[in-house]
Parts: sequence; structure tokens; C-alpha cells
Amino acid sequence: MIKRTTSFFEVAYFLSKYGQLYPPKVLQTDSWKTAYHIFYEALNEGRDILTFEHSLKNARDGFDNYFPSTQREGWKDKSGKPIKLSGISLDVFNKFEKLGEAEVWKRVSKYSNTNVKGFDPIFNDLIAIEESEKKENILKTEGGEKVYISRKVEREPSLRNDAIRIHGYDCAVCGFNFEKCYGDWGKGWAEVHHLAPISESKKQKKFTDPENDLVILCANCHRMIHRKKGLVLTISELKGKLKHKKT
Repeated sequence: MIKRTTSFFEVAYFLSKYGQLYPPKVLQTDSWKTAYHIFYEALNEGRDILTFEHSLKNARDGFDNYFPSTQREGWKDKSGKPIKLSGISLDVFNKFEKLGEAEVWKRVSKYSNTNVKGFDPIFNDLIAIEESEKKENILKTEGGEKVYISRKVEREPSLRNDAIRIHGYDCAVCGFNFEKCYGDWGKGWAEVHHLAPISESKKQKKFTDPENDLVILCANCHRMIHRKKGLVLTISELKGKLKHKKT
């Protein structure tokens, strides 16, 4: 489990105290999911989107009973009393308790990206990919060893959006286009691939240039690039193995 940071609890406090039935007005959205997504890129720390949504909601719920005006009921113990805050959540509560909304927002706004409010289709696509990856087949060899098959897709919605805007929807290897093949059902769908694998960053945050660091691939070519553990083919290498170009 990924540990929640101080900044994570600061955002949860903000969402709890200044949101009521709907998120805080400054976020300009009536959707709690969209409110969580606004902070996803800065605070996900490797969580997939659904895990991040649940974790941030749970952290917000931990504060809810301390702000009865929100009209929401948060976490309670068996006796019906609000669950006691502790650790980082208690530190954040004590630090922010005497601050006004403008001051709290000033502190947490640096973790926000309000542009993602237009990325709902992209979030839905990423969630669909994540859900499909969780259901990937587990192969079992005769010797009993389990082999897990999976692929990694660019998870930052704004980077994904920028990459598609720059490169379009055609696969960089075989030219496949989901919309041309599947019509409206395939419209707006593509996978985004890091030319330099994220694993090579050794957990250090790295600036990603969507024009030069990301490329569009179809699902088949993306899987072929990552087919063998420890070996990521380049675009040129996979093109060299291509026997038939899709249209």
C-alpha cells in the first residue's frame, strides 16, 4: 500500500471542510470524481486512478465528522463517535484548523490541475485499460511457475492528451487507427508509450516531453514492444519485425 503523504491529507482536509454535498466551489465542478482527478497527477504516487479516487475519498471521509456543516457523514467507530485523527491527518488538522478557505486553497492549489475537467473521456479510457490489465491472464508452466502478462500505459491524463494532440491516433509502428477500423466505437482511443521506460528513472521524477518522449501505439504493437521481461524494443526494432502493415 502506498503511504499517504502530508500533501495528500492537506487536499483531503480541503475537500472535506470546504465541500458540502458537492466539491468546493473553487474547483468549479459538481462531480466528486472530477474533483479527485484535479489532484491526480500531482498526488497519485503510482496509484492507478480508481485506487487514487478511493484513497482520497477515504482520507476526506476521515475529516468529515469534524465539519458537520458539510452534510456528509464520515468514518465513525463502533460507538458511533468520529474516528480519532492521528499521525499526519491530525498534524494537518491542527495546522489548518485556524486558517481560512483562501489560505488553505493557496496551500493546496499547487497540487491541482483544473484543466483535467475536460479529460473525462481520457480518464474513462485509462480506467478501462487499468481494469483490463487487472484481468490479464496468468499463465502457469508445467513446472508450476506463474507468469504474469501485463503492459504499462501512460497514466498522466494531461500528458496522454498532449501526446494524442501532437501525434494523432495512428500507431507509430503499423499505422493502425481504431476509429478507421471500428468507427465511432473506436473514436478517440489509442495507447501512449514512453520511448524511455519509466522503470529506468529509478523512482526519480522526470520531466516528460509529449512530443519527443511519447509515441502512439495500437494495443498489439504496445504489447509486442513489452513482450519480453527486461527487454523493451524501440519503434525501429519493432518496425523491422513487422510482416504486414495494418490499414
